[in-house]
Amino acid sequence: MSNTNNFIAQVNDFISQGEKIMKEEYHVTTPGLIMPDSIGGPKSDQWFNEINIFNSRTLINHPLHNQIDEVCKNHKYSWTTAHEDMMGYLKALASDDVFWREIEAEASAEGRKSVMSYDVFISHANADKIEYVDQLKQSLDRLSISIFYDKDTLKWGDNWKEMILKGIKQAEFAIIVISENFFGREWTEKELNELLNRQNSNGQKIILPILHKITLSQLTEKYPAVADIQALDSAKYTCDEIAVKFAGELIKRLKT
Repeated sequence: MSNTNNFIAQVNDFISQGEKIMKEEYHVTTPGLIMPDSIGGPKSDQWFNEINIFNSRTLINHPLHNQIDEVCKNHKYSWTTAHEDMMGYLKALASDDVFWREIEAEASAEGRKSVMSYDVFISHANADKIEYVDQLKQSLDRLSISIFYDKDTLKWGDNWKEMILKGIKQAEFAIIVISENFFGREWTEKELNELLNRQNSNGQKIILPILHKITLSQLTEKYPAVADIQALDSAKYTCDEIAVKFAGELIKRLKT
């Protein structure tokens, strides 16, 4: 059961408890006294305290947060009104599907964020850096996303092999700039194999290939496993256009 379902179950449990309390701790005013009937007792106090904790932890961004907070603070002085108001709030909360979907989406995004340190890993041959990849990185930087780019990410004293393999595992996507310079290089091909294994094992799109000054037939001949993946041609798209396309892929991923 997801956290969201647990939260909804908790709200429904509060509703069930409230219905019992309204029966068990309902006090009828003594005849002759000019006082309204009331609801109160240890169960009622505990109920409001538990709702107050739930409200503080989970409902900060809900439109009813302040009303629930106010009722929790003043329930002892409100006779039956506090319980009746709270029951109305809880029932509205339980049926607020939009709010719970937003909570679920935020939880999913946070979960991904805790696992994924980078939005994209850029795999490329060093020989293509100055002529093409640096410019692509600059276009991606304008998206304000997290990028693993060895030139910027690796620091003095780092074990670069370990850092690269870690970056591959912790990136949501990998843009692979495949050129003739890419062919036959030990580490570019190791990166590619690691990414192919990861994509094949979880069945989720990871690899976003860019063909740089090579043809599809060259790619097919050298890396047939990559040839089946839709690629962009650097001759047909500017770096800024590729960055926009990547933003679309990232947004789609974050929404799922």
